[in-house]
Amino acid sequence: MIRRLIVVLIVGLATCPANAQQAEMSPQLSRHETQRGFPDKAELLRRIGLNEIAIQRLEAAHADSTGRVEVYLQLGRLYEDAGMYLKSEDALQRAVSLLETGPQDRLAEAIGQLAGVHDLMGKLREAEREQLEALRISARIGNPLGTARIWNDLADLYLKQRRYKMAAKYAQRAMDVLGNRSEVAPQDRIAVRQTLGFALCRIRQCANAIRLLQDALELAKRHFGDDSLAVGAGYYLLGFASWQNGNRSDAAEWMQRGTMRMKVDLGWGQAIYVNAMRQYARFLLEQGQFDASMAAESEVKQAEAVVDARSITGRTGEVGAAVLR
Repeated sequence: MIRRLIVVLIVGLATCPANAQQAEMSPQLSRHETQRGFPDKAELLRRIGLNEIAIQRLEAAHADSTGRVEVYLQLGRLYEDAGMYLKSEDALQRAVSLLETGPQDRLAEAIGQLAGVHDLMGKLREAEREQLEALRISARIGNPLGTARIWNDLADLYLKQRRYKMAAKYAQRAMDVLGNRSEVAPQDRIAVRQTLGFALCRIRQCANAIRLLQDALELAKRHFGDDSLAVGAGYYLLGFASWQNGNRSDAAEWMQRGTMRMKVDLGWGQAIYVNAMRQYARFLLEQGQFDASMAAESEVKQAEAVVDARSITGRTGEVGAAVLR
């Protein structure tokens, strides 16, 4: 998944509610997947099962920490993608512990990843403390690009905490470093524009926000293709911001286009899709499109119905090869 793209989408839904109604702060999807799509539920569980088997074998063989770290980090990402936040937290805590005497850039990344999961779990103080620790490590070892990525992650967190001026400050810092450097990965250049855009939206600079989100959308098209999930999510973000800015015509077109594309990869019950459709249903209701709003709400209920209870409970050791069944 395009780095931080989905995080920004859900942060936007949680902190830019229409007509001052508070949207629900629901779980997000993580940043770690292919550039064109997201695996379906069966594939995600298959990957989890394979990595669980791998870590069981590495632990049984008392393998060196390097191999175990990589598998724990991968499990952390996969569990996060599946909404298994307790399991993700457990795997990432183990990775952080193994990295304490290892490469410090990897330690900073792992702590930042753990902070992202704590954000999803509602542990916002813990997430902030971890992001600041990752920031200290990155600054100490002289990693300017890594530091800027953490600034962007902090901005996402401050958006969720409704500390909008702080979010805008850190997002602008990240934008200044990452936004226009050709050597920076496109997903990072897209992410900083989206984060800064939504921060500006919350401090009543929606016109500037929309320009940034349009720029991010064009970058996504250029690097990942018009039919990519990144572009679909980009349309939705742009439509949502346009809704906030009172441009309902563009909002209707872009939100519809975004939800239709997200459904292809996320319609099996992912929280990002559920929450996007829930907000879209509210938008349609506000426009007096009652039948369309009811249809969108029905889509939400169908998507929610397929969410497996295993996805929100349990620790790493509780699930083994059984998930392959």
